[in-house]
Amino acid sequence: MKKIIVLLLITLPYILSAQGLNAIYSFYTFQSTEGNYVELCTSIDLSSVVFKNATAEVELTTLICKAENTEEIFYVDKRNIKATENEATNQVMLDIQRAKLSNGNYVLYLSFKDKNSTQPALEAKDVIRMNYLENELALSDIQIINPPKKSSNQASNVKNGYVIEPYMFDMIAKDNNTLNYYVEIYNADKYFGVDSLYVLTTVVENFSTNRKVEGVLKGRRMKSKSTSVIIGDIDLSELEEGSYYLTVEVRDANNILHAYKKEAFYKESDKKPTFEQIGIPKDAFVFQLSEEELNENIEILYPVATEEIKRFIDKDLKTSTREVKLYFLYSYWQTKNADNPQKEWQDYRNRLDFVNKKFTTNIKKGYETDMGRIYLVYGPPSNIIDEKFKGSSGFKRRTRADYEATPELERDNPDGVVYLPYQMWRYDHTPFGESNRTFVFYAPQNDMAEYFLLHSNVRGEKQDMYWESVLSRHTLPEGVEGDAGVQFRKGHL
Repeated sequence: MKKIIVLLLITLPYILSAQGLNAIYSFYTFQSTEGNYVELCTSIDLSSVVFKNATAEVELTTLICKAENTEEIFYVDKRNIKATENEATNQVMLDIQRAKLSNGNYVLYLSFKDKNSTQPALEAKDVIRMNYLENELALSDIQIINPPKKSSNQASNVKNGYVIEPYMFDMIAKDNNTLNYYVEIYNADKYFGVDSLYVLTTVVENFSTNRKVEGVLKGRRMKSKSTSVIIGDIDLSELEEGSYYLTVEVRDANNILHAYKKEAFYKESDKKPTFEQIGIPKDAFVFQLSEEELNENIEILYPVATEEIKRFIDKDLKTSTREVKLYFLYSYWQTKNADNPQKEWQDYRNRLDFVNKKFTTNIKKGYETDMGRIYLVYGPPSNIIDEKFKGSSGFKRRTRADYEATPELERDNPDGVVYLPYQMWRYDHTPFGESNRTFVFYAPQNDMAEYFLLHSNVRGEKQDMYWESVLSRHTLPEGVEGDAGVQFRKGHL
């Protein structure tokens, strides 16, 4: 399944961007007699990396762990992806890796580090859901691919005698009216009976309304097998510009639907639809917003936005037409709540009002602060430890029981450590499946006007191994645990 974002009417795989390196990733799940697996595809923009001695090198780290217990690691890989300046004409570095996973929910972590740059690594976090039942009719995820080519090689991108390369951008250009795709069908022989006939149909549906587009349909009779591989294409020349689903369906001889999968894409075209045609009702809340309010409602998405949406807000918002902004805002909330996007928008506005009242400073709105962002992304914490009034007092010694519980930690006496004002926000559960996670905020100027994020054990957030030394104005040596460290581990002192 690809992760979809909405940008200027476009649905895309996850696009990551930092100052410098740009990368895209997508992933797809498959069933196999040798074990179900996820195929992870990453593409790195060569124009965004640094060449040294005519060579670019990016360190890609991949980690997959159980969603219910992120300490239970199922797959880990670290590899260096290289390209020379002579290969830069290809514009991207493409990497494909596969990991076997049993059924269940997993958390995926990715890190991209330009080895020739001092910029920090680009990181991403996502959720993988694997659910293929034994002997049950099922389809793999649908891959939108470049035109396939026959090959006798055994490379990672060769399947069933064809080079299968993912088409990383789901935006299909005006001059390209053919969409190529790859999908597998499992256990049809056990479901319908060996060599029984069924019908495979490929249709295009409107992304907003889920209605099938008339005239864009392909069907073929299939003979039931344990695994059937479909490498197909469909004509898009009659589509109006907009977002769509490519839907593959398995139907019986009576046209009854038994299984299906969807994959989103965007088609560029000179044929432009009306708002009604793309699923925005005439009374939608976005039409009530003035130009200033429309801009503001898009800007306030920044704390919860993907990197690509942030890039749109930073670079393209001011020059975009009102029509683009209207569709952008409505589509964003429609992806959160298809039945009632206005409610989802209003709920966010209410949370934002709280954040702005609670965390606004003389120079920043509440949602622009670290505390505001964490609150909007993760919600209210389960528990807050507030030490702003005890920052310079002498704290209790670590107990014998605590020393015995953590023998690897250095046993210096932390009494009298001078801490800056700080708060710890503890979450019993995060929206991303992690448990017992904590954020440490501190006031580096000691004036408590604004607290900044110092450290967290939430993956993908800021981490500093020696955060407690920073918090103590370096009165606590690096690697030595004091009372704040005990609070962090236990959730209390």
